[in-house]
Amino acid sequence: MEATVKNQIEEDPYSLLEELPAEKLLEWAFTNFGKRAAIGTSFQNTGIVTIDLASKITGDFRVFFVDTLKHFKETYDLLDEVEKKYNISIERFCPDPKELEELSSDMGSHPHYSKFGRSACCQVRKVNPNKRALETLDVWISGVRADQSESRKEKAKKVEVIRRKDRTIIKINPLFDWLECQVEKYIKDNNLPYNKLYDFKSPYGEVYKVIGCEPCHIPIFPTRQKRAGKFPWECGEKECGIHIDGSGI
Repeated sequence: MEATVKNQIEEDPYSLLEELPAEKLLEWAFTNFGKRAAIGTSFQNTGIVTIDLASKITGDFRVFFVDTLKHFKETYDLLDEVEKKYNISIERFCPDPKELEELSSDMGSHPHYSKFGRSACCQVRKVNPNKRALETLDVWISGVRADQSESRKEKAKKVEVIRRKDRTIIKINPLFDWLECQVEKYIKDNNLPYNKLYDFKSPYGEVYKVIGCEPCHIPIFPTRQKRAGKFPWECGEKECGIHIDGSGI
């Protein structure tokens, strides 16, 4: 048994971290990497729970937000609320103005609605700023969960290793094995702030299941698949590209 464990560690030194609960995984990250570990969040429910768990481990931790400049007002309101509640300053990584101008020049004012423009828009507004955030850390704490989509369930893991030319980034998804109902219960039981768009219901009963950039996320009927409201004109995995780099998604 000891030899098997030793071989496992030598092949993948982070494999045993998969067995740790969310709190212990966060504690491992902060203890070993300090400010080189950071929570990346778009302020959906999983991110709020992760921030709250982190606050119970240390009073000094980093949180970053990829500000596409296209988020809902409710998302920005929540950002302010979280900063005040936890007494933290959330780092914002925005798209490069020159890249935005080139995107508009090439594809117009609404590139996200064209076949190839949506991925280009996500690249400029989300992926590139996220890459700049990753340059400042060694551990990326993400909100990916297995129950968010079949693709994430099949391809993502609780602990992932992103290998770059010059270094390695450890990506941890502390709540990977949490169900949506567990996340919602934690928020309710601990009276945590949340995006008020989750309270929205249209006259026809449509609700928000995923919240991101305003032009690309719509309310849907509760019976529809979770990510149906994300890029609703598309089929497939519906990934913006942030979690594709090194994750297999």
